Amino acid sequence: MVVKINVCMPREVLDKIDKASEAAHASRSAFLVRAVEHYLEEQEKERQRLKRAEAAKTIKEIAAKLGDWDAVGELLRSRNSH
Repeated sequence: MVVKINVCMPREVLDKIDKASEAAHASRSAFLVRAVEHYLEEQEKERQRLKRAEAAKTIKEIAAKLGDWDAVGELLRSRNSH
């Protein structure tokens, strides 16, 4: 479904959008849709990157608390003892 919206922006920004959309051989609406989709995708990538960075930090903190614990060795010993 396509909806129509009204947006307020500085004239200079609209002029830049018009030049860019013309260079891309796209309508103003198509250009704005692609630009917003790209922006949202980049924001999601950044959220995911930050999430991975936080997970890595947590893993490092846990590893530091465990010290030189041999996780693989423990798992193998546990598995072999049953």
